[in-house]
Amino acid sequence: MKEEKVFKLKGKTLVIVDWANVYGWFKKLKWEISPKKLFDYLKTYPEIIDIRFYFGIEKGNKKSEEFHNLIKSIGYNLVTKEIKWVPVFLEDQNYLRKIIKIIYDSLDNIDLMVYEDLEAIIETNFLRKILKYPVYRRKCDFDVEITRDVLLNLNKVDGIILFSGDGDYAPLAEEVIKAGKQMILVFAQGCRGKEYENFDKGLYQCSVKKLRKFIQK
Repeated sequence: MKEEKVFKLKGKTLVIVDWANVYGWFKKLKWEISPKKLFDYLKTYPEIIDIRFYFGIEKGNKKSEEFHNLIKSIGYNLVTKEIKWVPVFLEDQNYLRKIIKIIYDSLDNIDLMVYEDLEAIIETNFLRKILKYPVYRRKCDFDVEITRDVLLNLNKVDGIILFSGDGDYAPLAEEVIKAGKQMILVFAQGCRGKEYENFDKGLYQCSVKKLRKFIQK
């Protein structure tokens, strides 16, 4: 007996995989998605005409470059760009300000306790300086590229499958639906933007757990 498909597609379909977002699901899912198995499963749908995989590359990083070569060898239409390392100052982050203040207060208290110990005071001053240095955060978003590709191809397809729970794509989903196209959002529980909670009719929201037996690594 032929197994029933998870997706009921209405015609030519473009698949968008925002891999950075999907990769972020693994911790909550407690299982990982195999890019190869995902591709093979999607290829069982004759309606799917293109599977695009969006992920940044860190040039010179062997692991990053090998992963990109793997994705291309699998058969994905890879869309990539070089990642950026953006400086972030801890003191400027609202959610860290209370913690940083506690640390500074603690260092002040240590100075008072060891005011005769010059070496200890030098150490606490060094720690204060360290806290003022920026940490570097990896940044490589594909919001613009994904939005562009969907809109440019909207007249060529009957539907879109988006693998991403990022709520920033909610306006894009609305545009797809307004155009009379099928819109399918694949997400992981706890990793879906609140923008989708009270979404109007026309959006099919599919938990990635429904695909687990096909795509688990």
